[in-house]
Amino acid sequence: MPTTHASAAATDGHATIPVMFLTGPPGAGKSTAMKAFRRRFPGLVHFGVRVFFERQAELGTQLGLRALELAGPNRWWPDELVIEGLPGWIDENLPTATCLIFEGGYPRNRSHAADLDRVLAERGLRVNRVVYMDVPDDVATDRVLNRQVCVVCDTPVAEAIPVPGSACEQCGRPLVHRPDDNEQQFRKRLNQHRENAAQLLAHYEAQGVVVRIDGTAPPAEVAAALEAAAPDTLPDAPAERLPA
Repeated sequence: MPTTHASAAATDGHATIPVMFLTGPPGAGKSTAMKAFRRRFPGLVHFGVRVFFERQAELGTQLGLRALELAGPNRWWPDELVIEGLPGWIDENLPTATCLIFEGGYPRNRSHAADLDRVLAERGLRVNRVVYMDVPDDVATDRVLNRQVCVVCDTPVAEAIPVPGSACEQCGRPLVHRPDDNEQQFRKRLNQHRENAAQLLAHYEAQGVVVRIDGTAPPAEVAAALEAAAPDTLPDAPAERLPA
């Protein structure tokens, strides 16, 4: 598929705020790259399926209670539940957000993308940039099989180097290997991702908004590439840049 460079990717001048989507295979380094990106661009609002539904459950909303009942063993929620909650999340965050960011878990395929496009269009918005952070299968596999994550907030060990007895840098809770981070299960997840990503990228490449970056580069270079891929309308941080 053709690659659209950041400077040439389309943006929509009438949209009040940009909408960006970051995706890539498991182990591509999306979470690490997003930490530096958030420091560079304040006011970003991130839609993560798990975090959204956990928050709804904490608030005791009907949607949150239904999500608790319907969550699968690996914390996947039915597509119809995600699209039901998405409009309310967008409306809640539009007044203060500088950018809406979707990452990884949604949208995952062409059907999700069509639903997202419809909900955004109803609000005069569109996806302005899709960034695909890619790594070869062997690199993704090695990273995932060697990582540990927090038992509470899923924060991974930096650089995918597990340290026995180490604690989460975010909340101090223990780090463990995720049950689905075994080789057989991971290869199934990776194959499914590749199939879904082909649909997703084809959908957004037709709109001219896809940028691909190399997830095997050093973290500072990945952070710089993600920054360069940001929509042109995304406001800069007023303060001096922090190191990636």
